[in-house]
Amino acid sequence: MLKVRLQKVHGITVRTAPVEEMSQSLRIYDAASSVVHLSEALDHQNRVFQLAHVLCLLELQHILDQITADSGIRSDSGLARCHVELANYFAAAFLMPYAPFRAMAERTQYDVDRLAAAFGVSFEQVCQRLTTLQREGARGVPFFFLRVDKAGNVTKRFNATSFTIAEHGGACPVWNIHTSFRTPGVIIPQFVELPDGERFFTISRTTERPVFSKDTQDRRLALSLGCELEHAHRLAYAAPFNTEDDGLFSPIGINCHLCPRQACSQRAHQPLFIELPIDTSRRGNTRYES
Repeated sequence: MLKVRLQKVHGITVRTAPVEEMSQSLRIYDAASSVVHLSEALDHQNRVFQLAHVLCLLELQHILDQITADSGIRSDSGLARCHVELANYFAAAFLMPYAPFRAMAERTQYDVDRLAAAFGVSFEQVCQRLTTLQREGARGVPFFFLRVDKAGNVTKRFNATSFTIAEHGGACPVWNIHTSFRTPGVIIPQFVELPDGERFFTISRTTERPVFSKDTQDRRLALSLGCELEHAHRLAYAAPFNTEDDGLFSPIGINCHLCPRQACSQRAHQPLFIELPIDTSRRGNTRYES
């Protein structure tokens, strides 16, 4: 459908190009020749997403300009980045229309794999879309979404909750988003508690980047989707658990630099805002406190 619209309305053809021709790019729109080049490195779901992204830039540029006109962003690169993100939002909304997507999410108790199959999108794309279902009068579960690499760097974040997602540094090692690297493709549920007492339910799972040569092996990332505890009963993933059991909750922090917890065996840094107790006559779980 997208290829047909691009061809009939805009005279644009779509070409799948060898990786070697793309200079590390995944998509190139050549306006002069009216061709969208898509890299062989993209899987089907991401090829479709990229075409929806291009359609937004072609047909809705005036809306993007209106949205960013009063944004205060003045640099060309800043405006371009904002337009890219808005076009990504459009692509997700185009592929997963709000009303039917939300209705199926509620009907399936937010089964991410079921939603991905129904709408022909990826697990990650569903997770991101779920964070946007906050339309007045038709709200879904408010979620946060986080993606990390193997080194713990946060590479993507979206948030519709009170959960504080670290802007810098890795996430807490007690959180199972990191454990998911040991069990690729398996969803790991976890109930967590932040230092201020707030409680959340999260699911974590790995996602794979397409492998298209010997140099692109093991490009695995980990995703986590979470909501406040009060909404957990709406998710099928939380059904087997007794949420009245305090022992169910893992004590996590935002990251070690900001976490005030004491006696944490996973501490990797001295916290910035408190002094941990040190006694030369004792050795604690870590070298940061006794």
